[in-house]
Amino acid sequence: MAFAVVDSHGDLIAAARMDGCHSRVLGHAIRKAHTAAIYERNTLALKRQMRESDRELLEWGDLGVTTLQGGLVVRSQERVVGGVGVGGSSLAIDEEVARIVVRAMGFEPGED
Repeated sequence: MAFAVVDSHGDLIAAARMDGCHSRVLGHAIRKAHTAAIYERNTLALKRQMRESDRELLEWGDLGVTTLQGGLVVRSQERVVGGVGVGGSSLAIDEEVARIVVRAMGFEPGED
């Protein structure tokens, strides 16, 4: 698995990947964290919103954006302070591990 933490601007603060994890998985984790932070919503919520409004990722004009599950926004007192992204397992497990990472950082994961 791979893990990424970004600030509120989507800039990388920390990233790690486990032994044997392919570098592309870390790239996905970074994109998930980036997306959650700059769009101020979890990647799964963004995916639902885009589906409901009949929009596509390419319309955003940012190749760093993804709707893959496992990207969570991090808030402190209602203010977005960053994002967390996890990749390398099933999408549901990626999201659950991302929730664990957010809690380990001292925050509560938001439900978007």
